[in-house]
Amino acid sequence: MPQAFLFDIIHQAYHQCSDYDFDYGTECLHLALKYSKMKAKLIEGPPDLWKVTYKRDLYAADSLIKDTMSQQICIISNTKEDATQVGFLLHEALKNHVKVVKSTSTSVSENANHLQNILLEQCYNFVWINDKLTNILETHQLVKILESTNASVLYPVVLILVHLNILENAFFSSGMQNLTKLAKEIKKKNILLYGLIIQYRKNAVQEEQERS
Repeated sequence: MPQAFLFDIIHQAYHQCSDYDFDYGTECLHLALKYSKMKAKLIEGPPDLWKVTYKRDLYAADSLIKDTMSQQICIISNTKEDATQVGFLLHEALKNHVKVVKSTSTSVSENANHLQNILLEQCYNFVWINDKLTNILETHQLVKILESTNASVLYPVVLILVHLNILENAFFSSGMQNLTKLAKEIKKKNILLYGLIIQYRKNAVQEEQERS
């Protein structure tokens, strides 16, 4: 039921309930009005705030929650200049497709506490931009932080790793093999891990940003 009470008021009301109240229903607003001598105030809310009464209402509420989650994304980039610039371009590109886009430039190993505070804001979709494909250690750390929030208990958490690779550099297949193995492991914990490799020329990102 879309109702809200000060704790002391609803606590006092329930402590005064009679056996009749408990046998024939404990509708919160009715009890607050009856035992706390308080007046209710009607506040206009959004159209998607309704009372969950029947089983079909649960399906509707679940669908609404999933739709809201799909419209929010958090972009994490490491402190390297290239990753930060790609994060900026990605942020701008996503503005027209999702409602909420949060961006932060941080290193997982150096700023774990700061990153955990960001993840605790109930975001379920993450894009992590990194230029170290073979650094599986930081990926494990990020996954561990995601697990500590317990967000994946109710709904899947999506983590997309975007790895930047300069065209002149050699490609390390072992990095992808490690990520594939990790993805299979954490899928059991309701965390979906995807990998994307972007190869670019050294100054391509700066040129693109200047044109935009």
